[in-house]
Amino acid sequence: MINFPVHLLKPAPARHWPCRGPSQQAAIHIPLHPFTLQGEVVETSIRLDDIALDLSDLRAHENRDYRFPENPENGYIDGSLYLQGQHVPVDVTLLSFGALGPEGLAARLAGTIAFAAAGRNGWQDVSLDLPFVLEPPPTPAQIDTAVAAAIAATGASNVRDAGKLMAWLVRAHPNW
Repeated sequence: MINFPVHLLKPAPARHWPCRGPSQQAAIHIPLHPFTLQGEVVETSIRLDDIALDLSDLRAHENRDYRFPENPENGYIDGSLYLQGQHVPVDVTLLSFGALGPEGLAARLAGTIAFAAAGRNGWQDVSLDLPFVLEPPPTPAQIDTAVAAAIAATGASNVRDAGKLMAWLVRAHPNW
């Protein structure tokens, strides 16, 4: 059995959405720094969808822990890691939040990378305990500054220019 080297998973700042997808529940996207696995450079992330938490105000979750059942129990977090051309389930049983600081909300997920559930014969399921930081949403002042920069960059002057304005904003601020 191959043991996945979880120490290679180094998170970059994570993004969150209070309501996303068909379930309109919270989601978290944790980009991982590139790493080498079996001679290949891997660029991937951990996606957590259908989180039964209201993440619209991160302050409400400071210094709190939330437990979740594993898939397929009702209320599970739909987690996955795309690895070597395949989605591998990540069964998250704990989301733990620490203090909210200027860089974001300190967080940690605990669970299992479920290689067997993905049909990865030869790979052993492995426990995961991953600290990460949830980036804070942009402030009203940051949004105003970005919109002003978008107007200047695109020459937008009326409502018909909204499409190119939004396209510029999405390219300039993909995490928003």
